[in-house]
Amino acid sequence: MKNLILLEHFTAQSDINHNQDKDILREALNIANTIIRNFIKNPDIKKLFVIRNEKLKKIISNKVIFLSTNQFTSYQNILKQFQNNDEIILVAPEIEQKSINLYEELKKRFNILCSTYCTVKTFSSKINSLVALKKRKLPVVDFAQTNCLPYKKIIVKPIYGAGSHEVFLIENKCKINQKKSIIFQKFYDGLKGSFLMLCKNGITKVICCNKQIIKIERGKVIQIGCIIGGLENHRCEIEILAKKICDKFKGLFGIIGVDIVRFNNKWLILEINPRFTSSYCGLNKSYSRKTVQEVTKFYINKRLNDFKPKLLKSEKYIF
Repeated sequence: MKNLILLEHFTAQSDINHNQDKDILREALNIANTIIRNFIKNPDIKKLFVIRNEKLKKIISNKVIFLSTNQFTSYQNILKQFQNNDEIILVAPEIEQKSINLYEELKKRFNILCSTYCTVKTFSSKINSLVALKKRKLPVVDFAQTNCLPYKKIIVKPIYGAGSHEVFLIENKCKINQKKSIIFQKFYDGLKGSFLMLCKNGITKVICCNKQIIKIERGKVIQIGCIIGGLENHRCEIEILAKKICDKFKGLFGIIGVDIVRFNNKWLILEINPRFTSSYCGLNKSYSRKTVQEVTKFYINKRLNDFKPKLLKSEKYIF
């Protein structure tokens, strides 16, 4: 039987302000709680140590041990009680390079169950990831580091960002202050989607194919949710794309989220998130129990089993 540590960035902070970034905190809790509920169902899990702020609700289970942060105790203090090379699941956003900074901090002592450091570093930056994908001849959206794209509408987003954080749709004639920390992308009217895949050593298994629900409000682009399983009719194309990604980036490991958009009957890559994403929370209602269990099994035994994900019903999941 195995012990695992779960460290989710937002919920593990020593200072939690419910009035600030409450939507982000709520979704971070959803992701962490979904991981907990799914993992404790596996008989090979002995204990799951969860680092969480003492103000946040906890899940009651004999298998779960919550280690509380507060104004006197940081997650760094808590981690000192564990042994070198203990296994840890890290969930951290790309905002302000939080994911790569946390990875760099933890890799000195722990066995982090995620992609290699170089891979996480590449995909934590939207510029670096798109450049790397394009260099390897993978289909990506049209992008630039300066406002030089010849299109009427352009998406502007932070180079280090996550989800819909600070993502705007602008008219190309608009003047904006050029910053080194932003990226420009062509706006595509086509179908937007995402998929989750499990990866190891260049091999992949697509878990779910989802349709994104996007809202544009006062120029701000917001993904408010997705239809889990909403793109299963495109699974064959998505699996081909997933295999190409994993073949070119063999450092990808574990659950990986990929955002895509449809253009000229072809899927283009918007970004790749080497971590658990919000769509993982919707798996339980839309896909078979075995599909969900295979994700957990992977993190326990590091084997990518040959199984066929089964969609039960497409269902809307609102973030």
